[in-house]
Amino acid sequence: MKMTKITLCQQDDLDSDLIRNEFNDEYPCHIYFICKRPRVIINPEKCKFNGNIMELNFSVQKGFEFHERTMKLWGPTDCSNFKINSKFPYTWFQITDNEKEIIYARSSLYYNMHLNDYDNDMDLEVLYIGQSYGVDGARTSPDRLKQHKTLQKIYSEAIQNNPDFDIWLNLLSFERVMITSFDGINKYPKENRGDNIKRVSTAMHKFMTNTLNKQQIINFTEASLIKYFKPIYNIEYKDKFPNPAHKSYSECYDLDVNSVCFELETDVIYTRLFTREMRPAFEHYGSFTMESRKKRISMFDILDNSIENDFYNIKIE
Repeated sequence: MKMTKITLCQQDDLDSDLIRNEFNDEYPCHIYFICKRPRVIINPEKCKFNGNIMELNFSVQKGFEFHERTMKLWGPTDCSNFKINSKFPYTWFQITDNEKEIIYARSSLYYNMHLNDYDNDMDLEVLYIGQSYGVDGARTSPDRLKQHKTLQKIYSEAIQNNPDFDIWLNLLSFERVMITSFDGINKYPKENRGDNIKRVSTAMHKFMTNTLNKQQIINFTEASLIKYFKPIYNIEYKDKFPNPAHKSYSECYDLDVNSVCFELETDVIYTRLFTREMRPAFEHYGSFTMESRKKRISMFDILDNSIENDFYNIKIE
């Protein structure tokens, strides 16, 4: 499963036109991450406009302390007449030129998107990974999150335990990519040949015609992400994935799928993801063999071993 789109927002953005336009039938959003990172506010009284230079002053909250960061932005026009408007708690701000709006932005997002050098404080800790999938995929993540009990619980606990953090949502869209491998080595008895041909034909037809059960696709995507990140608020799938007993992705076993994998890249939102189990990174990849290694060798292991063997067979003269 390859990530095709990701959006960083907060709960009050879910009804916005931006979110509604971002995800559609082509890019459905059925996976979401609930995350946290330090709160960022703007200090309007310390912002300066001189010539074509804007100096915007922000504070990153850590515990009860605020660490100031000044950002200089060069523009093509004179900004001496610019004015900034922001009200407590200074999480949003507006910049105008003779009452004409030039910028209207969330402080944290603007700060993060316009940094010259990445600030490690902008790393997002993944707290929970979930999905929303209704009848025929009718419910998407923005719809479900409006009244999501786990989200409300995390918000409540965050306000009490981590008032210096903001809660953020990552809304994600994935597309399925099939990788096949045939070694041509295994020999099967003639009496089983018909069954094997039928089984392979059925699997290939489902993959090529995109008729895999969509609910199960979302299920094993969610499960693999939870297994990889191990967020603190997730329980199911964290330690027991893949598992043949889980009916929610049983089609993978019925079709003899070897591995389920995901690719996740967050450089487009200028933010690294991490958990207590996984270090911060812009790119995360996970691959999980559907059966134990004693029963089946993952085709990715075969490729790795082949590369390793070729390396050790090199002769240097």
